[in-house]
Amino acid sequence: MDIANKEVLESSKVKPFGMQDKVGYMLGDFGNSLLFNFIGSYLLVFYTDAFGISAAAVGTLMAVSRVWDAINDPMMGVIVDKRKRTKDGKFRPYLKYMGIPLGIFTILTFLVIPNMPENMKLPYAYITYIGFGMAYTSINIPYGSLASVLTNDPVERTSLSTFRNLAVAFSQIILMVLTPKLVFDASGAVSVKGFVIVSVLYAIIANIAYRCCYSMTTERVIVEVKEDAPKVSLGETLKTLCKNRALIGLILSSLGTLTAMFIPNALNAYLFKDYFGTPGLLSIAGLVGMIGTFIVLPFTTKLVAKFGKKNVATYSSIICIISYTILVFFPSKNPWIYIGLNLISGIGVAFYNMLIWALVGDVMDYQEYLSGQREDGTVYAAYSLSRKLVQAIVGSIGGFALAAIGYQSGAATQAPEVAENIRTIITVVPLIGFVFGAVCLKFVYNLSNKTLNEVNEELERRRAQ
Repeated sequence: MDIANKEVLESSKVKPFGMQDKVGYMLGDFGNSLLFNFIGSYLLVFYTDAFGISAAAVGTLMAVSRVWDAINDPMMGVIVDKRKRTKDGKFRPYLKYMGIPLGIFTILTFLVIPNMPENMKLPYAYITYIGFGMAYTSINIPYGSLASVLTNDPVERTSLSTFRNLAVAFSQIILMVLTPKLVFDASGAVSVKGFVIVSVLYAIIANIAYRCCYSMTTERVIVEVKEDAPKVSLGETLKTLCKNRALIGLILSSLGTLTAMFIPNALNAYLFKDYFGTPGLLSIAGLVGMIGTFIVLPFTTKLVAKFGKKNVATYSSIICIISYTILVFFPSKNPWIYIGLNLISGIGVAFYNMLIWALVGDVMDYQEYLSGQREDGTVYAAYSLSRKLVQAIVGSIGGFALAAIGYQSGAATQAPEVAENIRTIITVVPLIGFVFGAVCLKFVYNLSNKTLNEVNEELERRRAQ
């Protein structure tokens, strides 16, 4: 398949890439992160303590819903790739129309219907949670693919990745500071009304962010496919994806590293409530974890220029590994020690997050190098699925582990051994995850600076034909 990249219109008719695009693109992921991380951080505690579902049932729900994602995500990626460009662009229309369904499913997921029969709670949870996942996919995959058509310039694309990670940091600050104040009452118990308020509020904010992203960004680059180009089946596309070693390495690395990052988000509420006995510090702990993003921001570009994206992302995990090794082997009942070590670990996490989307862009180029096709939506769908798998793994680990250690849903206090086991889970699992993620990125992901230069030179040669 012959592919050529070109500017959509003459420069005199198209607004040059600039700050408006960066801010607009940032707002798109602000909406995504606000909803996705709210689900990831608070759905488990909502189901167990507010909705009345057992931790084991929640673990099964998380696992089963990912089976459908394994079908839905690649299918959505192919739909996005094959959909013809409209007057609003190829990817931007999804931001315009799919935010409302996503907001509705967010609210329904955290809604406790009065007098609902017990035997209807679990089916309701399945329908709303899977519905949320499908709606999220329909907006997240086009959003992730949008960066490839905002600009061709690699430096400008890197700036989009930076702004995207700032969006995640800002959304996390809101989640960590505001959410606990609304979903927990003065005694530390969960508030059903609070979950409804937060879900409605975040759904509205996310939809405003999506509309701003749609309005502020401009698709400048199109991918033209010749009419006589041979059609490629989904099976052939998936076969090529399986040969993309860089994609496999990045997915495996993300499974480890993101699990290590998300486990504290999912279980911190239990840790501070049942182990430390200080649920009021949950907001501070979350806020401190975000500081790392702003610490590494001035240094990321310089380090990447000297050592390369792959090496910086890989070796930043050492900071996290050291922090969690201390937490595992030198436990303390002092919550401030935990918060301090998480601040240090957050610096390593921030480096990884700053670079992950730039690595995804490199994987997209490598896929074109392997297949001769530009399949941004499909590649992004494959990586997006891996992130959803992480969310499912975290939910399953959290749910099954809580059940295994004897956590009593809805109980005002937990047994001391249960609280101690929560601390073990929230420290040991991240340590293993960071080690696994670093090893996979180092030895499986194969796009060094030298390889990337060779890939880009070959792509430029093909496109010039």
